[in-house]
Amino acid sequence: MPSKRSLETFYEPNLRLTQAHGLLGYNAGYAEVRGRDSFDQHQKNLVWRLLGDVHIGPESTVLDVGCGVGGPSGWIFDRYRPGRLIGIEYCSTSVRAAEQRWSGTPERPIFLQGDAQHLPLPDESVDVIFNLESALHYADKRRFISECMRILKPGGTLCLGDITTQYKRLFVALGILNIVSSQFSTHARLWSFEDYMSAFKALGLRVLRHEEVARQAADSLFEGLTEVSRVGWNNARGYRGRYFYLRFMEKLLRHEWLAYDLFAVSKR
Repeated sequence: MPSKRSLETFYEPNLRLTQAHGLLGYNAGYAEVRGRDSFDQHQKNLVWRLLGDVHIGPESTVLDVGCGVGGPSGWIFDRYRPGRLIGIEYCSTSVRAAEQRWSGTPERPIFLQGDAQHLPLPDESVDVIFNLESALHYADKRRFISECMRILKPGGTLCLGDITTQYKRLFVALGILNIVSSQFSTHARLWSFEDYMSAFKALGLRVLRHEEVARQAADSLFEGLTEVSRVGWNNARGYRGRYFYLRFMEKLLRHEWLAYDLFAVSKR
């Protein structure tokens, strides 16, 4: 994994934008129909799209890996009321923000600082793992998937949503932006759809569902960024660079230089 300091520098604009505009998360979102929902609702739509019909009940243990500021963890907890929901996040600043949002609430998710490639949970202890828009930063995705295999109960489900590409060499070249720690240092390690399918097969996971949602993510980003620009930047401490970075991401998704894959896979 990249250093915590580097990732916190990258995600600081997202954190400040959520605080300035009252957002609870910062995923790309899913806009099935343009102009129908707010950006906040688009983000929730992506969470429900990724979970699909996976079973989560009062007996379930759910793990949100790369939980960010805790928005999806909270939405999942409120909708399904699982017996236990744990959010793990690499960036300490995001963990603190998630804790603050839920402080004073007796029934709530638990938030921990941790590494997705070394998950701090016992073997076969989790029913559902949720991982959205976080794995692009993992240096060793296969190790992460192996860790998911280790902690999932037999029959448990991994719901994974990640930005992927068929143009990996191009995006490796953009790694020059990582030399200096900045809000543009993504430390992204992008896989293709085929890379994921190969890893799932090699590790003995059964693919239950797959969907590619680049167009819906691009539409959601377009509408979300339009909302942000309409409200203004006074409370976001001038992080205009993140706005243009996300506009660039929207164009890459729309023109299929990037893909957005949602997977649900099961441990046999």
